[in-house]
Formats: sequence, C-alpha cells, structure tokens
Amino acid sequence: MEDNILILEDEQGNPAQFMVYDVYEFNGKTYFALIEVIEGSTEESDEVVIMRVEGEGDDAELVSIDDEAELQAAFDEFVRRDEEFEEEEN
Repeated sequence: MEDNILILEDEQGNPAQFMVYDVYEFNGKTYFALIEVIEGSTEESDEVVIMRVEGEGDDAELVSIDDEAELQAAFDEFVRRDEEFEEEEN
C-alpha cells in the first residue's frame, strides 16, 4: 500500500485504485472505508466502499461484505466515526 492507495480488482478482473479513508474495528472485525481514485481527475469519488478484513498476518485479505445487515451496520459505524471526527475538527 503506497500513500494509502490500494489496487483492487473488480468482478471482471479490472484493476481500480482506492484511497484508504479509514480503518476501524467494529463488532470484533476490522473494516476498511475506501474511496475510489478516478484516474485523470483531480476529484475524488463521493462513494465509500466498505470492505472487511479476513485472515491474519500475511494471509489477511479484504473481502466484499455480502450480508446486507452487516454492511449497513459497518457503514453506519463509519458515518458515526466520520461525524465524530468532523466535530472534533471544529
């Protein structure tokens, strides 16, 4: 991971770059909040992708979250953390 950028592949095997926006623990699991880096643009995407870490050490990998309830809960925690951070900044 260089400069907080990850390169992930979509379902078709196409690479996409994502900036790591946040990494957090929630309900005993580690989640990454990612924002896609749009090549050729100075703007960031406003869509946040939440992924879960599975495995440990060298075997750890980011996986998509298929369970809608888990995904919603992880996203809600991300929003809560982000709002808390913004309040601390002001």
